[in-house]
Amino acid sequence: MLTGFRFESPWWLLALLLVAALLWWRGRRSPVAAVKYPGRALLGPAVRATRFRPGAWLSGMRLLALVLLVVALARPQLEKSTTREDARGINIMLTLDFSGTMKTKDFFLDGRRVARSEGLRSIVAEFIRARPQDRVGLVGFDRDAWLASPLTLDHEWLLERLKAERNGSGTAVGSGLVVAAEHLQKHTNETRVIVLVTDAENISAGPPPDEVAEALRPLGIRVHSIQLVSPQPAWQRDDLSEYLTRASARTGGEYFRVRNGLDLRGVYGQIDRLEKQKLTDRKLKSYRELFPWLALPGLGLLLLEMILAQTKWRRLP
Repeated sequence: MLTGFRFESPWWLLALLLVAALLWWRGRRSPVAAVKYPGRALLGPAVRATRFRPGAWLSGMRLLALVLLVVALARPQLEKSTTREDARGINIMLTLDFSGTMKTKDFFLDGRRVARSEGLRSIVAEFIRARPQDRVGLVGFDRDAWLASPLTLDHEWLLERLKAERNGSGTAVGSGLVVAAEHLQKHTNETRVIVLVTDAENISAGPPPDEVAEALRPLGIRVHSIQLVSPQPAWQRDDLSEYLTRASARTGGEYFRVRNGLDLRGVYGQIDRLEKQKLTDRKLKSYRELFPWLALPGLGLLLLEMILAQTKWRRLP
């Protein structure tokens, strides 16, 4: 079976049943003499001359022409190429805290106590793999903020960049939001989301995150904030949840607090449901029309049959 072959108007193929019915009806008809003779003696030389039957050839040409024209009207097509068209999709910029406090080993992931950064990398990797059709980028921040990966569909490369990030010192949440927003701005007709993750025990540099969010609101960039907090609440030095709550609310996003891997995995699952992809990359196929390759021979056969019917091939009245 031909790969990429199709009929654009397959209902025309039903007309082949009429052609088959016509052929069956003609086969049941008794042969009719074109010229009547009073005796066989006069036909002797004609019978011995040849067994060539032009009438059968003309009927066969007409039948084949009808079949070709019917199949041509069904518009057979052969796939020529496949292209991809970027549709309105979801662009997610992961903005992750790589400050010194993220090295604290108080994060429980699948029954193990690990550093906050290690648990964050593991669950963020799960989130990335769960959205293969979305463009995802990565911004890291400590006392400064940097673009670790632009928006990309190459998620394997993105995961390698995530593994390569190392912890520094200081926390500049607002700067991380600014860098993420800068790289989302050009996608004006698409959904743009920032997923911010930080332990936010203090903010040592950069603008306040709620002020940055106020500037993002008219741009249509939504911010979901996730705050990692210690499993021992008394140990938390500064509670900056108010900043993050306002930042998310002003952009139409959500704010979450998590204490362990189970909580964080659940939050990413909730964000995944909130930001389900509306439209993904579409495959556009182009086809080559085979109509002329069938219609022209069909018309040619009809014309030839009409011409030959006016020559010595014609039936005598």
